Amino acid sequence: MAIRLRILHYPDNKKLSALCNEINSEYENSKFDKIPPAYPCENERLLIAFIKTGKEASNELKMFCSDLTKARVQNVAFIFDAPAATAKALSDSAVSAGVKLVCEPKYMKFPGLFGNFGDAQKKEIKDYIAAAYAACQS
Repeated sequence: MAIRLRILHYPDNKKLSALCNEINSEYENSKFDKIPPAYPCENERLLIAFIKTGKEASNELKMFCSDLTKARVQNVAFIFDAPAATAKALSDSAVSAGVKLVCEPKYMKFPGLFGNFGDAQKKEIKDYIAAAYAACQS
């Protein structure tokens, strides 16, 4: 049975958007968008959030994570390209708002201006998402 899946990315860039679209096409009953999304999350079973930020997260990113209540999202899995302290603050903000971290946050380096996601990196991301998805189905 398919669960409601939302895939979001921050910031809005073509490489992250293309990867989210590719992942979105592999799951039934899923949507992808940027953070903040055009339509707020409501009754989502799983949220996958790709977040690339520097040492200080933007206010809209902080507000988004602190607004993730149980009514909006039940489970969340983060994939960060951010300093550990910033990533921990964002994930802790989401947990304190009421959502459950279904998997430990994943840390990786997203491609730069001239790079792309490699096959190994895509497989690692897809495996992480598959594990989060499977954890939500039980």
